[in-house]
Amino acid sequence: MLLHRPFPLDAPSRQAFRYTFYAALCVFLILFLLQPFGINELSLSARILQASLYALVTFVLATLNTFMLPWLLPAVYREEKWTVGKELVHMCWQLVVIAFGNWLLNHWLSGTTLSWYMLIRFLWWTLIVGIFTLWLNILLKQQRLLKKYKAGASQLDKQLHQAESPAPVLLNQQENIVFTSENGKEQFMVAPGDIRYITSADNYVQIHFLKENEPATYLLRSTLRKVEEMLAPFPQFFRCHRAFIVNLSAVAHVSGNAQGYKLHLKDGAEPVPVSRNLNSKLSEQTLLLSMG
Repeated sequence: MLLHRPFPLDAPSRQAFRYTFYAALCVFLILFLLQPFGINELSLSARILQASLYALVTFVLATLNTFMLPWLLPAVYREEKWTVGKELVHMCWQLVVIAFGNWLLNHWLSGTTLSWYMLIRFLWWTLIVGIFTLWLNILLKQQRLLKKYKAGASQLDKQLHQAESPAPVLLNQQENIVFTSENGKEQFMVAPGDIRYITSADNYVQIHFLKENEPATYLLRSTLRKVEEMLAPFPQFFRCHRAFIVNLSAVAHVSGNAQGYKLHLKDGAEPVPVSRNLNSKLSEQTLLLSMG
């Protein structure tokens, strides 16, 4: 179903200010050009002022929503669970909040009493103007990213398959890796070819590996950054996400959807996500392995 398709959840960042600015600019242009709510009866300078105030309210409320909602509702705003439908609901909520804020602004500017009728008018105008544009933008973005990441996943698959029989010297497959805890009192030794992936777990890292061809885990008090440094001599290990290091030689295939790439391991474990800002580095790393 279309509404259940994966969709990227953009983390709050400086780029979010650009999107909220564009939303405010659209509000300014719509009010200045279409002149609803009696704005057409004002002088040119007054129209510009009022349109600017409505745009400012839009910018402030949209920015607060963008940054505060993921912080207030972390269980809801999780990228692995984000879909086209959730993105649409989120954007509709943005429109409702903006309409409510502009309704209060209209009351302040005009001095009229607050009325449900005027609130409904603001909601109607905001939804009519925004909902079609938002829905079209979400659909086009989902299709564009899906096509992009599917094509990229196919290319990564080719590079990984070329690296299925890598040079042993390059990949150091014969040398055991010794992981040491932060206090230096604990050590864990494992062959690099047996490691599947490593993930962070609070103040620990969880090493997922094969023991006698069966999946096993080992919990070590350390950080993912320190483990990444330990694995630096082994180019088959790649920090693909803020919480994951993966053994690329254990990847069976790569899939792609609108959220980006997923690395599927040979032993059928849960797919490992790839951060979108690391896509180019992943391509470089798999290309290096294929040339090994």
